[in-house]
Amino acid sequence: MITVRRVTPDSPDAHALWAEQQADLALRYDSPDLVLETSFPTLVDSLVGYAEDGEPVASAVLRWSPYPTGAGSIELKRLFVRPGHRGHGHSKVMMGAAEAIARRAGATRIVLESGTEQPEALALYDRLGYGRIPGYGEYKDEPDSVCFGLDLPVRVLVLTGAMGAGKTSVAESVHTALALRGARTVLLDADTLCEAYPSPPGDMVNQALLLEALAALAPVHRRRGFGLLVMPRILEEAEDRTALSHALAGPGGPAEVTVVRVTAPLEERIARLRRRETSERWLDWAVPRTGEQGDELEALGIDDAVVENSGRTPDESAADVLDAAGW
Repeated sequence: MITVRRVTPDSPDAHALWAEQQADLALRYDSPDLVLETSFPTLVDSLVGYAEDGEPVASAVLRWSPYPTGAGSIELKRLFVRPGHRGHGHSKVMMGAAEAIARRAGATRIVLESGTEQPEALALYDRLGYGRIPGYGEYKDEPDSVCFGLDLPVRVLVLTGAMGAGKTSVAESVHTALALRGARTVLLDADTLCEAYPSPPGDMVNQALLLEALAALAPVHRRRGFGLLVMPRILEEAEDRTALSHALAGPGGPAEVTVVRVTAPLEERIARLRRRETSERWLDWAVPRTGEQGDELEALGIDDAVVENSGRTPDESAADVLDAAGW
């Protein structure tokens, strides 16, 4: 088993592995003058896999694709395992780590290039579900080149919770935190998409309207290359998670939905509602309703994690939400 670590772009271990890969490919393709890139301006991450004794034995690099392979595409480069360590599944481990990083970055697709003289690599990508795609960029007219692509599902983080719990404020901070780390993220206030009157019988919160609106927006966000969606929304039914997953489905399959419930004491929720610039008529309904919602959401148990949002800033709660969601 190997341990995969993120390394700096100038890591001696990574560069040594790349040099070995260059020599290996030069021999396979009878190209003694082969020179591979060692600088990646759109770098997302550089990875090295270490054996139990600390020896660096595998590498991989991810960068935002500089080619017209679709917005939000990450290109996988420098996948290499030292010859003496092959046959132990290390390439699969490196691919798994790379895909996890691509998802975390909000990528919508992974692309890569291999070649006819690397049959073990071609077999690996086929087994992992990568499909053959037309050659791109510098590989477009290379007869020995074989390119692959894998569409990724959209990842959705829903912040649920009773009225006044602070869902929207925390969601805004989550979106900002993701953007600051370079992820491709969209903040979507679900309530604005289904704020309509009159509501149909049996659907006071216009859930059907929301799902239809999300299904229409999903292809737009994907074309623009956004693989992460942060959405504050009270989920009141057990089937809401599955419905959202299918509404936001794309070429990579149903969306991966994670639900985090934001909580705060009833007194604090009521105080927050009263600070809003709204009508007394709305408050007469919202104040008792937030108490009911707190109990209902607790009983529903649709959430994957719960984060307390009392006596702290939205940024502090957002950090806990991201940690709890595994984002």
